[in-house]
Amino acid sequence: MLSLKENVFETLKNGKPDSFVNGWEPFPQVWDPLFFYLCNVVPGSTAVNPWGITLHWEQGHPGVMPIINEKTKVCPDVTQWQKYCKAPDIENMEFDWSQAKEAAEKVRAEDKFVMTWIVTGLFESLHFMMGFEDTLCNFLVEPEAMHELIVYITDFKKKHIQLLIDHLHPDVIMFHDDWGTKQNLFMHPDVWRKFFKEPYRQIYGLMKQQGIITMHHADSYCQPIVTDMVDVGIDIWQGVLPTNDIMQIKKDTNFKLTLMGGVEASVVDCEDWTEDVIRAEVVRACREYHEGGCFIPCLTYGGELNIYPGVMDVIKDEVRNQNRIYFPETCLA
Repeated sequence: MLSLKENVFETLKNGKPDSFVNGWEPFPQVWDPLFFYLCNVVPGSTAVNPWGITLHWEQGHPGVMPIINEKTKVCPDVTQWQKYCKAPDIENMEFDWSQAKEAAEKVRAEDKFVMTWIVTGLFESLHFMMGFEDTLCNFLVEPEAMHELIVYITDFKKKHIQLLIDHLHPDVIMFHDDWGTKQNLFMHPDVWRKFFKEPYRQIYGLMKQQGIITMHHADSYCQPIVTDMVDVGIDIWQGVLPTNDIMQIKKDTNFKLTLMGGVEASVVDCEDWTEDVIRAEVVRACREYHEGGCFIPCLTYGGELNIYPGVMDVIKDEVRNQNRIYFPETCLA
């Protein structure tokens, strides 16, 4: 019988896992001081983060959103981004890593993966500072300035990654950056390639040099760029929505991209949820996406959470039931 970690490795390499990886079970979140410094808002509140971005976390929602108007917009003119966009000097700040290190050791003692988050990726950083409309227009009308700003943000993210490596050496880093809606990318695939492919090759390349499993969260439609995701070094696409053709993506990427998600949150995580509906959705996802491996069934949110209490427990229980069907001789259930 494989351990939790061995089962993940078999899933990643399209080998012979004992069971479905059950969502986030092998990936406990280790909360580090940089996370709290950069995402300094709690549910039901509004705060300005170290970049000067005004963030609001609506009570009962799964994450934060920027508040962007004429008063709060950080970068009103991308041609003068150096004037407006100031990255915090995290390399020369003192952070208390003791609690994070203690938590990481506990995770390792359980033979699980130490996982840290980096939220607000390159595209999200842009539209958090200037808004969606300005961001998308500036790709077309001010490409040189946008390239410069992306390089600046990328350098900051690499410093962030290096600090995580130096202090915690996580086994997995999950990098958040939503690139589309449920049905489409926010931009033409060639625009994504022009502005983001090389920066992400640098970001994920830095992780891969240290033997870190790379997990990219994007609960979006990203199918047109899945081969690019493999090219830049992404091991796990976390948040894959059912609006993507998940089975075709496996073939298009030659089974080199593990797809984590597939359970439609709008169906199961709602106020009037029922156990039968949740179990039926998990059954559907496992039935439709199990063939060929490289699939981890879970909600598409970027973390182990649900909005309505009890939903996650039913999902995880049903995945255990499905293990008995698809891995009857070896499952860990």
